[in-house]
Amino acid sequence: VHKWRSEEAAILVGTNTALQDDPLLTTRLWQGENAIRIVIDKDLKLPLALKLFNTDAKTFIYNLAKNSTEENLVYIKLENENFIDQMIQSLFEMNIQSVMIEGGAKTLQSFIDEGLWDEARVITNEELIIENGIAAPEMKDFILESQERYFSDVISYYYNN
Repeated sequence: VHKWRSEEAAILVGTNTALQDDPLLTTRLWQGENAIRIVIDKDLKLPLALKLFNTDAKTFIYNLAKNSTEENLVYIKLENENFIDQMIQSLFEMNIQSVMIEGGAKTLQSFIDEGLWDEARVITNEELIIENGIAAPEMKDFILESQERYFSDVISYYYNN
């Protein structure tokens, strides 16, 4: 995952993933430049103590309240709740050509539903059992290209049809 992050211009998560996982979204286990971190935080409810807001990488916060820059944090105000089209346009205007969406399920499903994806890498652990997890996004219009096995993990590569 850290190698993949080093190959993308940006990495995106939603509010719930930021709150629940407190991810760094950096390439800390792989040599390479950190991608721009993107978080969707419509109501600016995420605490600034999250790792996502440290100074390791530039971070864009898409929201409905403010435009401003504070050190490495860039707040980008969206005009309405239809955030995906506005975000895509904003990223295009900044010449950001690739975005890795790391979740969560709701955010992933939003991009899948809009057909705004080229490749999906699904990692399935064959030994891990989680009783009450979150349902995975529902893939639509895809082609399974290949699979690789790493220990108890299977990585499936899907492409948008």
